[in-house]
Amino acid sequence: MNEERIPALKGDPQVPRRRVGKLLAILIALFAVLLVILFFRSSLSKVADIEVTGTNHLSEADVKKALGIAPGDSFFSPGAGKLESNVKTLPPVKNVRVVKKFPGTVEVHVEEYGDVATEIGPDGTVRVVLENGLALPAKAGALPDKPILTGWKPDSEVRKELCRVLAAMPAALLTDLSEIKPDPSASYPDRIKLFTRSRFEVQTTVSKLPEKIPYLSEIVENREPGRILMLEADTYLPFSAQNVPPESGESR
Repeated sequence: MNEERIPALKGDPQVPRRRVGKLLAILIALFAVLLVILFFRSSLSKVADIEVTGTNHLSEADVKKALGIAPGDSFFSPGAGKLESNVKTLPPVKNVRVVKKFPGTVEVHVEEYGDVATEIGPDGTVRVVLENGLALPAKAGALPDKPILTGWKPDSEVRKELCRVLAAMPAALLTDLSEIKPDPSASYPDRIKLFTRSRFEVQTTVSKLPEKIPYLSEIVENREPGRILMLEADTYLPFSAQNVPPESGESR
């Protein structure tokens, strides 16, 4: 009697391969996690150097303190935007750009508000006035060739606006100004008097000064010294036609 033999069923060869694949994936993932942990614990993930450029009145120490990080801190956190916000809290800072360069270098490029004037502080010291109205002690031997502000209250809004206007003034004209003082009236609360080193006296308002700058520049450059009125209408009268000596400015 012939007996039929039933062949044994072969196991699915894909099963062990799948298990090996899963095991390999787990090992790779664990290895990657280990590498990440080792990286963040290494010096490569830390701040090694902080470079500050563009400062004038601020020191590098001032900027680094406001930045909020130091060598040895995490290179990746906080981000550049947060660091820029930190530095912008410093009153003299107009703009700032933070650049991170791997590995470990943080560059801080600072732009401060420009110098537009000088003034004498309550203690008698000379101070530099920035375009945002901030007054800072003048550095020894570094007094800018700018007009002096006299008779102004430090918290005056007209003074702040004046500083913004001066920042937009041509450099040659700004350098020629020697003194600016408030001269308010009922009709013109922001009226001012300007004196130039070229011996002109100017009466105008802070709000009108930006549109009057071209006219003022033309007169100062091409006419003899005299009085200039720039309000609703512009008038110019040389001192030689008035027989009146010019009013003296403090810094001339």
